[in-house]
Amino acid sequence: MLLDFVTNFILPPIIEALGSKSISRAYRWWTASDSSDHEAQLTNLRNSLKMIQSMINDAERKQGEKSDDPVRLWLQDLQRLAYDVEDVLDECDYEHLRCCVETRGEKKRKRSSITSDIVDKIKDINVSFDELKERARLLNLVSHEFHPTAMQLTKTDSLLGDSKVFGREDDVLRILDMLDDLREKGYLISGVSIVGMGGLGKTTVAKLIYKKAQEEKRYDLVAWVCVSEDFNEETILKELYEHFKGCPHPSSINVLVEDLAKELERKIFLLVLDDMWNKDYSKWNAFSDRLSRILKTTRNSIVVTTRDEEVAFGMMKMNLMQNSMQIYKMHKLSGHECWSIIEEKVLRLSGKQSISSDLKDIGAEIAKKCGGLPLIAIVIGGALSREIQTSMWKAIRDNNAWNLDSEKGKWILSVLKISFDRLLPPLKKCFSYCSLFPKDFVIEKDDLVQLWMAQGFLHQPNESSMTMEEIGDAYFSYLLSNSLFQDVKVDAHGDIKSCKMHDVVHDLALAVAKDETLIVKAGCKIDENATILHLRVKHDGNGVLDIPTNFLRRLRSLFIEERVEVFNRVASDLKSLRSLKLMGSLKLRTPKTEELYPALGELKHLRYLHISDSKIKALPGSLSMLYHLQTFRLAWYLSTLQIPDNMSNLVNLRHIYFYNDKHVPKGIGHLTSLQTLPMFFGAMQRLTNLRYLEIVGCPKLKERCTKYSGAEWSKISHILQVNIDGQEP
Repeated sequence: MLLDFVTNFILPPIIEALGSKSISRAYRWWTASDSSDHEAQLTNLRNSLKMIQSMINDAERKQGEKSDDPVRLWLQDLQRLAYDVEDVLDECDYEHLRCCVETRGEKKRKRSSITSDIVDKIKDINVSFDELKERARLLNLVSHEFHPTAMQLTKTDSLLGDSKVFGREDDVLRILDMLDDLREKGYLISGVSIVGMGGLGKTTVAKLIYKKAQEEKRYDLVAWVCVSEDFNEETILKELYEHFKGCPHPSSINVLVEDLAKELERKIFLLVLDDMWNKDYSKWNAFSDRLSRILKTTRNSIVVTTRDEEVAFGMMKMNLMQNSMQIYKMHKLSGHECWSIIEEKVLRLSGKQSISSDLKDIGAEIAKKCGGLPLIAIVIGGALSREIQTSMWKAIRDNNAWNLDSEKGKWILSVLKISFDRLLPPLKKCFSYCSLFPKDFVIEKDDLVQLWMAQGFLHQPNESSMTMEEIGDAYFSYLLSNSLFQDVKVDAHGDIKSCKMHDVVHDLALAVAKDETLIVKAGCKIDENATILHLRVKHDGNGVLDIPTNFLRRLRSLFIEERVEVFNRVASDLKSLRSLKLMGSLKLRTPKTEELYPALGELKHLRYLHISDSKIKALPGSLSMLYHLQTFRLAWYLSTLQIPDNMSNLVNLRHIYFYNDKHVPKGIGHLTSLQTLPMFFGAMQRLTNLRYLEIVGCPKLKERCTKYSGAEWSKISHILQVNIDGQEP
């Protein structure tokens, strides 16, 4: 059984944040303000935090597994109070930023003053801390000097590379032979269902088959669709259309089918359907009927991967494929093959040439415990590569998770959690946050780092000159080296652009984030007492989403798909929100419009804003009051979206993404924190922190920005990476 362990890594990052520049600044201007009582209140708060901090380690050791354990409840209450502290200090900093913006250009700036609301919040928090200290005394919690664990960070943009595949060569050849034999029988379409438990390597084998089919030109066309839990025949056909045609699909499904039929005429194709769960035979038959209308040539193939043998048998009952589908059951790897995976991973990541005989013996024992699952060997290999010491390897070998006698799915997650447990607190937060993304989602690395930054997960080591973005890159590389990310894509410069998560690793992220993250459909009811901090609202589902006010006040992330009206209805209650995604897509563009919540600027804590919902036609003027905003993303197809004036007030803006020169903020030269910019402007030399500039489709400007000799080169020479039509200048 997986334990609830959220409370054991939330508090230290918040406590350490008290030393950040923004908090220190808030402390300085407050203690210099209205009265000695204000200074006494903040000093009392700091002292309380230090005292509570010293008890955290003892509380984590003493907490029980039951939800009503008194020490566990104490930690949960402390967690909530710590977030309240972070919010109120953030409000202090916001007031300081507001004052600086409003008096910008004046010779003598007025000093910001503390609102009575902030003072009252600090007083209430101090009362709550006094109550926690008294409960800690009754629980006999002991103080220990707190030493935050330091993490070695290095600047990195290099690709770590995927693990080598061991023990699957024969599987690939056997399945290809099965496909060839079926094709020789002249069926319209035939195929193989690859069946096996999660982590066995089904998708890896399917990828190798796909690659080999391409390289050897076994088929005229090949396509890959990840189906996952939501099987929808129209979605599959739309993905096929866009894969083959390279453009958005038509709105009419009949037109789409006709166009696909023309595209596939006189062509033989291979279709891979990865991670299939559907057991509804009516959906299968509807899909096969559409395929029969599309396919005009025989000898086409389909490969399906699934954990469920019942799904594979269902495929064999499809109207189109009753006699032309076969099942291939994946076998487990040997202990020797699992050790080969671990050894390759350790040597590649550690940079060592060999492993000592003592460690090899321990590693071989660990490999036998992997249950023949390559995913476990890969992830555990990543953990072992970080700690090449006998004691550490023995600790992993002797972990109780290996011995849990439970159903296989839970056993896998328990073993994978060994790697998670050895991550430092900020990395645990970063990993669990990824549970907000759907399975098989292509995660853009820079976007992920910006979301981590917005949540305050990135912590700068003492005396480090690294930027938050560089720290985020280092965190990403650390998680990647532990095989918690995969399927990495790189750009022309070799820098990582995107990744995915294995579906079982995603299950782990959901498990460790279950008390903080929730994914719902419209029409669902949410428990008012839930401790959720991060919410994603899916676009499917009907009815009104019932979200209690107290629940909304605690939210720190809100991702909404195609339902901007949901945000408008709840926006006034979002008192702690850091990240907001109002998501849509070009495929779902609609003439229907929605006004965006006019008081958007009241979301004082907001640091990340992503808008891709095409129903939104204008952004409110209050947007310019989001003084904490760090990242602002607009989808490329929102070219007619109206943005307000005074965007130059967004003094903390570090990354801005837009694709229309009408969206250029007036007074962009004031945005001196900018690091990412998609267009060229005359005020470039004033943007001294700019790290990335992209110029597309401007031949004359390309010539003027030629390195060293171009007329505009002096304005952009300080920028770390300039990308002009996909190349360096």
